[in-house]
Amino acid sequence: MMRLLRVELRRLWARRVTRWACVGILVLAALSTVVAYGTARPPSPQEVAAAEGAYAAELEVWEAEGAEQVADCEASAEAEGATPQEWGCTDMEPRLDWYLPPSQTFVADAGQDPAVFGSESVNTDDPATAAAVQEVRGSVWNGWAGLSSLDDLAMLLLMGALVVGVSFVTAEVNSGSLGMWLTFEPRRQRVYWSKATAAAIGTAPLVVAGFALLVASSYAAFASFGTLGDVTGAVWAEVAAFTGRLVLAGAALAAIGVALGVLFKHAAAAVGVVAVVAWASLAFGYAFGELQRWLPTTALTAWLQGGSVFTVENCTPAADGVFECVPVDHVVTTAQGGLLLLAATVVLTGAAMLVFRWRDVS
Repeated sequence: MMRLLRVELRRLWARRVTRWACVGILVLAALSTVVAYGTARPPSPQEVAAAEGAYAAELEVWEAEGAEQVADCEASAEAEGATPQEWGCTDMEPRLDWYLPPSQTFVADAGQDPAVFGSESVNTDDPATAAAVQEVRGSVWNGWAGLSSLDDLAMLLLMGALVVGVSFVTAEVNSGSLGMWLTFEPRRQRVYWSKATAAAIGTAPLVVAGFALLVASSYAAFASFGTLGDVTGAVWAEVAAFTGRLVLAGAALAAIGVALGVLFKHAAAAVGVVAVVAWASLAFGYAFGELQRWLPTTALTAWLQGGSVFTVENCTPAADGVFECVPVDHVVTTAQGGLLLLAATVVLTGAAMLVFRWRDVS
């Protein structure tokens, strides 16, 4: 088995698609660096001066009419049966940051406006769920920051691992080299496991190097402008944990790619199925309600980011008989996401092994 694995690893890295994946990672890192430099740039002195002028003018109006505006807001909130806090009556005084152009730091600032940057109020009556929702939304992978944008780019690295896994099998099936290889090693289960393991292990350097380049280039961009934010040891520990989970996810998707390559025999069909499933999960996921918990995109996000939050409309009749729908937050934990990803890998691998054992690959 080890001999087969070494052979398959050499063949994997000798393939053209693997080399193109390396080029794609370099291009992705370059593009992300350009974007990071654009978002890391702080406001210019002219923009700051204009913002200060607008803030000063608005502050004069507030000092003259602020008490009346707050009273009107509180009266409107009371008329609608809401509290002043829910209507924002306690946070109406102008602030300078309202007039500055949007800017980012490498690590999200704890003082960023929750209404703008995604830390909205929690919609659940369960204290444990509420705490979990706040923990997920308070992660460095959520919010408005350079670091939190890298998790979306990491998905492209995983797609690269999947494509490499798919093409590793389909190219040999369609060229006939797999059938010839089976004449030298007729034990199909060993051949399948060697290919799946080689894809899982062989794509790990691509994922690790790619994500390291993304983090390093983004960090350099923000550091050049002095807009890093509060980069602590805990932040780097979370980056390391994310990298570890990313490598495991890449290994799983590479193995899934091998399985799909065996099942569909054509790379376009295998990758197309994944693309359709991912698109349908993102486009129509909300309509699934509680079933969102079992969607592959939800599981993958939960595994990578240390948890994921999805919302379900809870519709109940009010006292007057009219149905009222309230969004309720739910959490998928890291363990749940990892188990779902593992289950998908095991099921597809098992199906592919059965097919590979009996299907004619010549």
